[in-house]
Amino acid sequence: MPVSQQRPEGGQKPVGWRLIGANNRELGRSAEAFDNVTTCQASVNGLRERVGEARGFLTMSDMTGSWTWRLEIEGRSVAVAGRSYQRHRECQYNLAQFLAAVPVAQLAVGVPSRPRARALPLRGPALTGSARAKEPDDEGHGLAFGGTNIPAGAR
Repeated sequence: MPVSQQRPEGGQKPVGWRLIGANNRELGRSAEAFDNVTTCQASVNGLRERVGEARGFLTMSDMTGSWTWRLEIEGRSVAVAGRSYQRHRECQYNLAQFLAAVPVAQLAVGVPSRPRARALPLRGPALTGSARAKEPDDEGHGLAFGGTNIPAGAR
C-alpha cells in the first residue's frame, strides 16, 4: 500500500514520529500514521531494535527529477525522507545520517500537538518547560513522537 494511503481509521487524529538532528533539521519520519501515541512509540522502538535489518531505497521522481528515500523492514515501509533532494548523493548521504542517528537518538515523549510544527530534540525522562543542557556523550539527535498531527494532504 502506498505510504500516502496508510492512515488510521476512525475519528482520531493520526500521529507520527520524526527524527530530528542536532541542528533541528528533520532527518526522516514515520512512513505511516498511527492511531495513538502508544502505537507510535511501539513503532519507534521496533525501528530502533531492527534498524540493522532495514533496506533503503532511493527513488527519483520522473516529473521533478528530485530524489527521496524510504526504509523498509520485511517489505514494509517504516521510514521516509522528510524532504526531497536535488542530487542522488545528497539523498544517499541523508539516508546514511538517518541510519546512524536511529540507534543513538533520545526519545522525546509527549511533544505538543500542533499541525506542521517542528519538533525539538527534547531530552530527559519527562518533558519540562525547556530542554536540558547537552551532555558530552549526547549526539544531539532526538526521535520526537506523540502528537505530531499529520494533516490529511501532507503525505
